[in-house]
Amino acid sequence: MALVKETGLDAFDAGSLADSWRQQPGAPAYCTDLTQAEIGVALDAANRGRLPKRRDLGVAVMQERLGDGTTNPDEDWGVRLIRVINM
Repeated sequence: MALVKETGLDAFDAGSLADSWRQQPGAPAYCTDLTQAEIGVALDAANRGRLPKRRDLGVAVMQERLGDGTTNPDEDWGVRLIRVINM
């Protein structure tokens, strides 16, 4: 944690390796660019049984949207999408 803070980033203790599933694709904290205040709430809200369905839904939406060859979303589009699906 000290090393991360020394680099100028905010460190957050997300728990043990056994709890790392709370940060996997489909979880509320995954790729959502949350603030330090929001991350604990998102980790606590994770539901292991919902992860695969939400992960697959996010991938399907991205493939449909980006696969048409004409869509060029802005850099925040993916974060907004994942927030809506995973939260």
